[in-house]
Amino acid sequence: MVARESTDVVIVGAGIAGLSLALGLARHGMKVTIVEAGSQPATPSLAPDLAAWDSRVSALTPSSSTWLAEHGVWQEIERHRAGPYTDMLVWDGAGTGRIAFSAASLEVPLLGHIVENRVTVQALLKSVQQQANITVHWDDSLESADFAQHDAVSVKTQQGRHLTAALLVGADGARSRTRDLAGFAVRTWSYHQHAIVATVRLSEEHQKTCYQAFLSTGPLALLPLSDPRLCSIVWSLDDHQWESLQQLDDAAFIAQLNRALASNMPAVEAVGRRGVFPLRQCHAVDYVQQGIALVGDAAHSIHPLAGQGVNLGLKDVAVLVEELGRAWQQGGALGSELTLRRYQRRRKTDNLLMMSAMEAFKRGFGSTHPAITVARNMGLSWTDAATPLKNWLARQALT
Repeated sequence: MVARESTDVVIVGAGIAGLSLALGLARHGMKVTIVEAGSQPATPSLAPDLAAWDSRVSALTPSSSTWLAEHGVWQEIERHRAGPYTDMLVWDGAGTGRIAFSAASLEVPLLGHIVENRVTVQALLKSVQQQANITVHWDDSLESADFAQHDAVSVKTQQGRHLTAALLVGADGARSRTRDLAGFAVRTWSYHQHAIVATVRLSEEHQKTCYQAFLSTGPLALLPLSDPRLCSIVWSLDDHQWESLQQLDDAAFIAQLNRALASNMPAVEAVGRRGVFPLRQCHAVDYVQQGIALVGDAAHSIHPLAGQGVNLGLKDVAVLVEELGRAWQQGGALGSELTLRRYQRRRKTDNLLMMSAMEAFKRGFGSTHPAITVARNMGLSWTDAATPLKNWLARQALT
């Protein structure tokens, strides 16, 4: 028997973007249904040993944590574990150029927080479960969507549900089925790299500092966790290199890691379970059609070297909630292309600028040409000495 359900908005994907969007829309009084292909996540273990830490983390900016706080989520994240960072050290692995950023020079308390993705998801889920107008269907996925009606979308799921809504939102990640079913055109390419992620323990405290080395094979970042001696690593490596490194035993992997860091920070002395994932960039030509919108990685996915993916997704959510909230209050159609185009105009330029910057960084620091190496080292050193410019750059990363 087919289960039929009428709702205002169907969101596909119960990740950070999808859950955040549901919370924002629910505050306006909308009825929201989330469809998630995965199972409901278990409460994460917060044991102190390396194996209990999530290897996938996000560097949440102050603006992201503020938005989460406004929706009652950040308080739950802080109650568990969030690693504040106050400083950042970036250097060129092929030279002497370096640049350091600090919260003190900006006269702010911190630059951001490093938070395990599963901790963020669990905090969001706790808030979602407290909302009577949000329903989550786990272990189910989008099968089809019919946009034939002007003011409604008919959605069928693989578990036999038939959902009718004013708007369908794809928040189902970089390989979005929602985006593909709706026929959105995308521009995508591979970086020909994989990222190795893991939690590591240092020989000394990290001093709430993010460390990032730009190596010829790709960037290597160490992100400080709430434990003063633990960091999360994201090591991007060219396709011909990552596999041999991933196959090393822990002692050999740690030796290679410390060699790459070249004594620019405390030595790594232990590593937890290592994960690996391919790096691709994908950007939808449009984020919206009549009755459908894309947010987060479904609309745009970028290289993780600046840790901005989740923050861009939360900015998408904040703007879409604002535009839909205005339409809701005025009695307008949530799926109106006019309403959704306003969301696209406000977010697409910002996302493209960030994607272009990440591509320039990746290409510039990945080059081994002697002239480019000299130029980028001089540029890092000059910018580090130009305090007003350096502080301006840092402030852009806080928003």
